[in-house]
Amino acid sequence: MSLHILVTNDDGIDAPGLLALQKALQEVGEVTVFAPDHNWSAAGHTKTMHKPLRVNQTMLPDGTLAYTSTGAPSDCVALVVLGILDHQPDLVVSGINQGANVGHDITYSGTVAAAMEAVIFGIPAISISLDSYESEDFAYAARFAARLVKLVLERGLPPNTFLNVNVPAVPEEEIAGVKITRLGKRVYSDKLVERQDPRGRNYYWIGGEPPSGVPEEGTDIWALANSYVSVTPLRLDMTDHQMMEELRRWELET
Repeated sequence: MSLHILVTNDDGIDAPGLLALQKALQEVGEVTVFAPDHNWSAAGHTKTMHKPLRVNQTMLPDGTLAYTSTGAPSDCVALVVLGILDHQPDLVVSGINQGANVGHDITYSGTVAAAMEAVIFGIPAISISLDSYESEDFAYAARFAARLVKLVLERGLPPNTFLNVNVPAVPEEEIAGVKITRLGKRVYSDKLVERQDPRGRNYYWIGGEPPSGVPEEGTDIWALANSYVSVTPLRLDMTDHQMMEELRRWELET
């Protein structure tokens, strides 16, 4: 029986990175594409509970059958795992996102949230992003994803753990290699933009320059800055175990 890989994203069903990923993973196992019907970038880990979710079939540009949902990336994963299709995935791969997901981005990212949703259901997962909002050259990133998927299926991942991958947007011959990294520190330059609608009522945009980061060696941000592919293992357990010991010294417990 062939392995079943679920592919999703947060850029939407028409995103070129999704098609590149699907094509590369077809060499590894049976691939099902189930993605949002529109862009959900920066959706975070959303769970739609107060309105209905619609599911439709569509065709990818190469003629492959795919599925779309009105929900977020995490909804797409949940719908599959809860039985909307006949088969359960052995692995979930989310991407290939346009724009890096490093440091604090992981709390905003719909791409990463889809992988998190898979892990909640006990399914190993990978999220993968290209460090560019303009480039549509996903060839190397897709091949790397296929290579990593083979390793994950062969060796497995610990419970509650997934891999977050970021690929530099440089020509393949300029990629310096692969680094196992930790999360870096993102630096955001958000600004509040106030405008008025035709009726004179104020409305607001959160704008500003694209985020930067602290290129500390060993982090995902440093890896991309030095043209390395970054592979960061992430755990859903966000407990600060060191702070637990400090809190015990506060004598809060009774």
